[in-house]
Amino acid sequence: MPDMSLEDPFAGRAAWFAGHYRSGRGRARLELVMDRLLPALPPPPARVLDAGGGTGAFALPLARRGYMVTLLDRSGEWLEEARRGAADEGLRVQLIEGPAERAPDLVGDGFDAVLAHTLLVYAEDPMGTLSALRAAAKSEAVLSLLEKNRASLALRPGLTGEYEEALRVLDDPISAGRLGIPNRSRSTAELRSLLVSTGWRPRDWAGIRLFSDGVRDDIDEASFASVLRLDRAVATREPYRRVARLVHLLAVAEDAGRPPLGGVQAQSVERAARSTRAAWPPDRSLSPEGLHRFLERKKYAVLSTARPDGRPHAAMVAFCLREGVFWLPSVAGSARLRNLAAEPWATLVVSEGEGEEHIAVVVEGDALVHAEPGPVLDGFLRDAWAQKFGTDLTTWVGAVVELVPRKVLSHGPEGAVAVQ
Repeated sequence: MPDMSLEDPFAGRAAWFAGHYRSGRGRARLELVMDRLLPALPPPPARVLDAGGGTGAFALPLARRGYMVTLLDRSGEWLEEARRGAADEGLRVQLIEGPAERAPDLVGDGFDAVLAHTLLVYAEDPMGTLSALRAAAKSEAVLSLLEKNRASLALRPGLTGEYEEALRVLDDPISAGRLGIPNRSRSTAELRSLLVSTGWRPRDWAGIRLFSDGVRDDIDEASFASVLRLDRAVATREPYRRVARLVHLLAVAEDAGRPPLGGVQAQSVERAARSTRAAWPPDRSLSPEGLHRFLERKKYAVLSTARPDGRPHAAMVAFCLREGVFWLPSVAGSARLRNLAAEPWATLVVSEGEGEEHIAVVVEGDALVHAEPGPVLDGFLRDAWAQKFGTDLTTWVGAVVELVPRKVLSHGPEGAVAVQ
């Protein structure tokens, strides 16, 4: 990783990088990301922060469309390249020099959208960087996160005859790429966990530049159009998106603090499709108090995750509930941990009774794996587990899954009346 405290690792590379977006790979990257970005943005003249936006590859096209763009970058040389580009077209772009980790101090807050394109690959503190960007964004602001895909890192060198490099990066997430600056690739699961931990709600993701990663700079326009159609066709299609050169995640800024389960349930019912509302009638939903009491007294549930090949996997789990978040201890190496490493999303089903006495709660959400469970155990879970189950959790736990609810539906015999 580049040491930002020493000489500027980006010095002398601004002109090359600006030219990169005129190459086949650069054009493909820009067009494929813009395909997803533009429909996700609020309409102009919304305020957009382009953090680590360098020479303005995305800032200038957005300014052309009427957005109020602030470009924040630590390199004055790269900002000068962006200034010249904006001046040539008569565009207004605010240019601020400084690191993204200081975004609230440097650019203020209230942004409607934030771009962080290949920013975390160079960040020494990715969580601090994303937290700073969240502080600069208003509630429900859109985040566009573009990063190098860990799962694809060996493909480029392997397909171009650099076999030793391909072997090396199978086990090492650090590579230099064509810019020549060491940087870190991350898995989609890692990126989603970082987002959830820093106040961003992940929405969806796509693979960027699978087939176009190897195009020549002199590719003819007809062939370029064809490879873009191919990349668009596989951007969200399994298994292709998982091995694209880049991953593009869209997320939304959450309000400070997580909503209570009752609030998540109310939002879930409001957004539910007609078929879902028929299966889960709103008048049979547990009240917020009943929902909480039911889950507090239940000890076991069924957790459903997706295997890396897409097949479902279900297993009985024990859980504790704290401040609207589910905590699920696990033995090391379990199937659910392997599944969540590939797709950090899970469904928890808690139920009891039959017929008219049947009570059921279904929770879907982001699943964060704490592979080093010590801090969670020492923080609260050890005591909470002992109180609920009467056993010592530390004798067997190897990891803890933190399930953050995004959707909650319930069905009870008493409808809105609290279940005792």
